[in-house]
Amino acid sequence: MNRNMKKTACILLFLAGMALPAMAQNSIDRMVKQHSTTGKSTFTSAVERDPATRKVVKVVNILKSKDMDAQPFKKAFEKEAKTADSKLTVSKDLTTLVLTTESQGNPRIYMLKYDPDNAIGVEVTIIVNYKKQSKTSKQ
Repeated sequence: MNRNMKKTACILLFLAGMALPAMAQNSIDRMVKQHSTTGKSTFTSAVERDPATRKVVKVVNILKSKDMDAQPFKKAFEKEAKTADSKLTVSKDLTTLVLTTESQGNPRIYMLKYDPDNAIGVEVTIIVNYKKQSKTSKQ
């Protein structure tokens, strides 16, 4: 391998590594989107805007279902926990898995809640905080 090929290979590996967290989030986002339009579920989306600029500051999406199988979501979150900061909290009747990651400079929080003794019932929350753009100085 010549020097240019090695450099190109290193750049490609770096870029592939950068894409993994984004792909991870996308799988959870896709599942939420798919399940929000099918079955017996409740989907809520809220957008917070900066009152001065009307730019989006935060988006919160919540998917809830008492009738949905929790297993596919558990598997997706466990898989994605490998590419994000994660925290697992287990109590008697509630398990909560929180993933924190960043995509395009915007922090994202994914939260899964389910009953560990019951395979049915799930709540997924996705929070995206959009970073404020630096204000340009007036001339």
